Parts: sequence; structure tokens; C-alpha cells
Amino acid sequence: MTEMAKSHHQWSGETGYINEEMMAKYLGSAKSRIYYIVGPPKMVSGLHSMLNESGVDDDDIRTEDFSGY
Repeated sequence: MTEMAKSHHQWSGETGYINEEMMAKYLGSAKSRIYYIVGPPKMVSGLHSMLNESGVDDDDIRTEDFSGY
């Protein structure tokens, strides 16, 4: 979740943007996994780039983007 200060709902889970530090916290090594990224085009593109920069091969990344929601 992001921008919790603007929300009227409570959230006790993780907050902030998905980044390399958050991935390492929950996954350890980024390699040897299959990643599925679904969401708005800019988010999908950003996460795909981040995974590539972390050493994840394109063959291990599945994407689908959607807009207009």
C-alpha cells in the first residue's frame, strides 16, 4: 500500500513502493523464480526493469498490463 495518509481505512501490512530492498526482504535472491507482473503499464514496466537490473532473465518474467480502471 502507498499513500496511507490519504486513506480512511486501516492497514497493518507492508507500505511503500516495491523496490529491490522490499524484494530482498521477502524473497532473498531474485534469481531462480518466475515472476508475474500485472497492473498499470508504468508499474509493469518499472518492475520489469527492476527485475532485469537484479539479474532476472526475461524468460522468467510474465507480464500483462492494463489501463483505464
